[in-house]
Amino acid sequence: MIDVDLVADLNAQDDDGFGWSTLADARQPDRVIPGSMLLAGNQAAQAVVRVVAIDADGQVHFTILPGSVAKNRHLLGHSVA
Repeated sequence: MIDVDLVADLNAQDDDGFGWSTLADARQPDRVIPGSMLLAGNQAAQAVVRVVAIDADGQVHFTILPGSVAKNRHLLGHSVA
């Protein structure tokens, strides 16, 4: 198992073009809030993402930040408004 904050298929998109996953796939669901920066992905690929929204049913919508995980690692655990 890869050590990510949010297990997600980074190629999957919702109807608005955002990546998505579910709170059930989060390592620490209480850290998944709009604006938070997380490491998302699976064994095939990982990326730093910014959470955009969380639906009432627990679906998490996010944008993938440009650049490598190494370039964006310093953002992990931070939040932006």
